[in-house]
Amino acid sequence: MSFPTRWLIRSVFLLASCISVQAQVTAAAGVAPGHVPDKIQTVPRVPGLVGLLDGLNAGVSYSSIHSSSVGWYSAMTPAVNYSFSRRFSADASTSIYFNRPVQNTDPATATAHPLVKEGMEPGDTLIGLHAFFEPGSLQDTITASLTAPTGDRAKGFGSGQVTYDFSNRLERYFGQLALVLDVGAGNSSGLFNDMVSKDYSSVGGLAHFESGLVYWFPHRIYIEAVAYEQLPLGSQTVYRTVPREKGRGEDDGGGGGDPPPPAPPPVATTVTTVSEDNGFTAFMGIPLTRNISLSGYYNRSLRQRLDTVSFGVTYVLRGRSKKSLSMIDRALREAEGAGQQ
Repeated sequence: MSFPTRWLIRSVFLLASCISVQAQVTAAAGVAPGHVPDKIQTVPRVPGLVGLLDGLNAGVSYSSIHSSSVGWYSAMTPAVNYSFSRRFSADASTSIYFNRPVQNTDPATATAHPLVKEGMEPGDTLIGLHAFFEPGSLQDTITASLTAPTGDRAKGFGSGQVTYDFSNRLERYFGQLALVLDVGAGNSSGLFNDMVSKDYSSVGGLAHFESGLVYWFPHRIYIEAVAYEQLPLGSQTVYRTVPREKGRGEDDGGGGGDPPPPAPPPVATTVTTVSEDNGFTAFMGIPLTRNISLSGYYNRSLRQRLDTVSFGVTYVLRGRSKKSLSMIDRALREAEGAGQQ
């Protein structure tokens, strides 16, 4: 058994042990968990669309994105969500990109214009199934994800096939501050850290790890900062939206200077390390009303040496109530009201 596989298996067992121990300690002490902030998001690419409301909900997010590899472009992501209960939900979303630069494959113009802008291109459709638990003071979200190949594989907007991923996200709260740990595995880079727009899509076994902090400010404003690792478990088939120069490889972080020279039309390349990625992501959400929120992120890829920044606005059809109470809070308020009668 290879080292990455052993590492993944041990991490999963460690997470399961932590959940079991925490739940047993809380039950033994007879302490009911207090109210902690709601889980951040169920639909990663549409912040604010969460599984807290029973039944059907929908939303759309519009973002302006800057990548150090190609510059500015924009994306719109509509999504639908269905909550079967507070614990179980499902969703589907598709990002549609506008004026996103891709490699020019026309030999007559590629020398003068190595990159061209696509007017409108969809990416792969993401389908997620979520289970949410609260063992003790932990919040545990287990997610099974699939993609439908709606994006153009030749242009790097998709993988060209159905892909899958499984992940387990733990949040341990200390007041308004939470420690975050996310461990998972799948067969496509497009399903990991999919909130961040990438200039490539890969197919092949990989494990992924994410750890960091979340802090909730008043009025449900929050900021999350995490470090991540995407580790291939074998050969990878990679599709890129823009070429990478040999010699410069992943060293294109400045985004300045002359554009890269033309390259052959994008084709699959089978390698063992090109889809490995690690770095840092900082994300912030700011609710403006019950239905509208602002969001933004900064992602620094250390392995790929790329910087990505995004600012967006999200509209959710069924927004949250102004204040959500835990069952304990509701019971205390009902008891107070009964005592005053």
